[in-house]
Amino acid sequence: MGLTDYLHLFRRRWPVIVAAVVLCVVAAAGYARSQPTTYSASSSVYVSMATGTSVNDSYQGGLAAQQRVRSYIDLATSVTVAQYVKDQLGLPDSVNDLRGRITAAAPPATTIIIVSVTDDTADGARILADEVVSQLRALISRLESIQADAAPAARAVVIDKAQTPTQANGPQTTRMLALGVIAGLLLGLGGALAWDRLDKRLRTSTDLEAILPVPILGIIDDGRPGAAGETRRLRTRLTADPERTSVLFTALSPRSEPEVALGLARSLADTGARVVLVDADTSGRGSSRRIPVGAAPGLAELLRNSSSTAEAVVLWPEVGISVLPLGVVDLRTPDLLASERFAEIMSKLRTEYDHIIVEAAPVTAAADAIALARRCDATVGVVELGRTTSAQVRGALATFGADDPRLAGVVVFSRPGGGLQRLLRRTPTPGTAVSR
Repeated sequence: MGLTDYLHLFRRRWPVIVAAVVLCVVAAAGYARSQPTTYSASSSVYVSMATGTSVNDSYQGGLAAQQRVRSYIDLATSVTVAQYVKDQLGLPDSVNDLRGRITAAAPPATTIIIVSVTDDTADGARILADEVVSQLRALISRLESIQADAAPAARAVVIDKAQTPTQANGPQTTRMLALGVIAGLLLGLGGALAWDRLDKRLRTSTDLEAILPVPILGIIDDGRPGAAGETRRLRTRLTADPERTSVLFTALSPRSEPEVALGLARSLADTGARVVLVDADTSGRGSSRRIPVGAAPGLAELLRNSSSTAEAVVLWPEVGISVLPLGVVDLRTPDLLASERFAEIMSKLRTEYDHIIVEAAPVTAAADAIALARRCDATVGVVELGRTTSAQVRGALATFGADDPRLAGVVVFSRPGGGLQRLLRRTPTPGTAVSR
């Protein structure tokens, strides 16, 4: 994957990545706060050997001291020294716990031993460091004394006494938070990649085009400035054939998308044409929800009662179109949409309007679109990116019949932003419809 792919991945899955970063940062902060506060103090000891006065003797003594330093480092953290310190200071700690708080090291090619200790208090760390050095020096003196009344062969001299520490050791909070951010990003990207592999929803028009046997007539990004221009291009493509006066819109996605049909009807009306929008979407998600038609009859009543279309069609002045709302649907409505009665209604509308835009329920939800397509000059499928899988599109095309010559093509529809943005950006009712 390239940088562009990762940017697209972040745009699609940013909630996962952000959640992972937040969780890791919170975990890092909690870990940092849970660590006990300790203080460290250090004391330095210089080791020398009893030698002659010649240069060679001094050189040999220095080498011998360096060799002994390695052993003295082990002595500093030994059980013996820890026991002496525990007894001298009367500490409640066990010998092993005390040993775990003592460290000793020597810079390379030197005879200096640096003894460091940790304690819960600053003064305790200083006192403990000095006592460890004191007991180490005493042990060295005893071990290096050949005779009881003779000077030891080696001696350890304190060159830097322990100082009271002014700052606690504490965890490096900033560093741990930074590590939390890095870990969160890695974890989030991993989760996003896994989700992306498992998620079969179509994300781009290129993904959709690869499985379509018909052309993509338009790509409409709802709420974006370019949506109106793309709707005009769709209008041009669909009206290129003057015999094509009625167009059926049905979703190949699981849910209806009335915005496309409504947008095309409005665009056709802008040219001065007489346009009627017929809501035959029995799922109840058509354009009828957008206009307050009150108790006026609709398409369902026309199909049942053989009433006049003039009684049901309402004007939508603000948009410049007429609307035949769905009405009150009953169990017979889907069957009546496939009857000759609907054909009569379409014939009547053709005599009164230049263009008829029909909305149908999604192909996968009902068989209405199959019947309605026989009464229209062309059919356009609508696919919403980000909500539709390739399997759903293939299933819809198989149900509808991908080789049907009336299937003019597909319109790609997408909504910018997530669910919260869509909730905040609800389309207000453009105006009040009036009966004709």
